[in-house]
Formats: sequence, structure tokens, C-alpha cells
Amino acid sequence: MQGTNENSLATRETREAVSESDQGAAALSGRDRRMLGRIAEFLGFADLVAVLMVASTVCSAIATWRTASIATAIYKASDRPYMGVVAVTLNRDRPSDPRVRVEYKNFGSVSAEDAVLFRRMLIDGKIVGGQTRRKAAGILPPEAPHRLFLHLPPTAYDAIVSGRSTLRVEVGATYQGLYHGNLCYLERFVYEPAEDLFEVDGGTPRCEELGDLQVSAVAVPADTD
Repeated sequence: MQGTNENSLATRETREAVSESDQGAAALSGRDRRMLGRIAEFLGFADLVAVLMVASTVCSAIATWRTASIATAIYKASDRPYMGVVAVTLNRDRPSDPRVRVEYKNFGSVSAEDAVLFRRMLIDGKIVGGQTRRKAAGILPPEAPHRLFLHLPPTAYDAIVSGRSTLRVEVGATYQGLYHGNLCYLERFVYEPAEDLFEVDGGTPRCEELGDLQVSAVAVPADTD
């Protein structure tokens, strides 16, 4: 009888030990799960921070690149030559040789290199013979004024100033600028007799539109004006 009681007691103690062990294991698993959850949450937050940092770096790099590109474009646009006409006027200094005086200059901030000037005169839509000319100007520094002349046929002068004939003048240029390669300029002017001045009548910076004037112009010495 005593042996039976001892066996029952041992069995009960074993069950209690197993139950406590299961409870401890269950409790440990809960802690592990919570710990693993925290680790997962931390890792998720860290990944999010890493992604945001990468995105911020990329955005910053793009912004820096865009700023540098805009600054470079502004610099190139400002640091270049700009050929243009200052004024076109009828010159009456020589009564027997009326002329059109064209004053031009480089409006840019650096010298124009390999500059070639072209001019042409048309009366009533017809090109005046001998007045489609080319002048190799070479290097033109900024803001220095230059002049060229076109000679009017004396017989046409009265008709032009009275408005019975139409006088048009075309002025073009090809030149180069540092970092910019080939540059061009073309501007057209028409004489308004009522105001005794020349008005702008179109123009372009496109080199391909300068082709006809450029090809037909005859080179002349600089001192023939």
C-alpha cells in the first residue's frame, strides 16, 4: 500500500514538473515573440529610414545637377559675343554719292572671332548691282562701334526719299565665340521716308537663312567705302 502511494506521488510530481516546464516554455516563447516583433519593427523602421536617406540623397543630387546645368547655361548665354546693328541711316555727306550708313557692334561680353559682315541693298525688290558685299572684320571686341556703307544709285535717291520707291537693306554676320562655335546674325531694314529713318523688317539668328546673302556677297577691300 505504501509503495502504491509513493508511485502516485511520484507520478503527480512528474506531471506537475512537466506542466511547469510547459508553462515556462510557453512563457519563454511569448517573450521571444515579443522580442522578435520589436526587432522586426526596428528593422522595418531602419529600412524605411535607409530608403528615405537614399531618396533624399538622389533628390539632392538631381537638384545640384539641375542648379549646375542652369548656372552653366546662364554663364554660356552671358559669356558670348552678340553681333548686331546699332543704326541704319541715309548719309548725305557726299551730295553726288548718297549712301546708306550701317553702324554695327558686338553687344556681347567677349570678342567675336572670325567675324565676316555681309550687306545687300534692294530698291523696289530688285538687288542693286555691286552692293552685295562681304567684309572680313576678324576680331571684334565688345561695344566698339564699326561702320559700313552701301552706295545708292544717284538717280534713285529722289524717288526713295519721296516715297515713290522702296529701299531695303540686309545686314548679316557670321562669327564665332568661345564654347559656342559658329554664330550668325541677319537683320532686314526698310526705309520710311515720312520719318526719314529705317525700321526693322525681320531677321534671324539661324545660319541657314543667311545662305543666299552669304553665297552671293562679293569680297571687297575695307577701304572701298
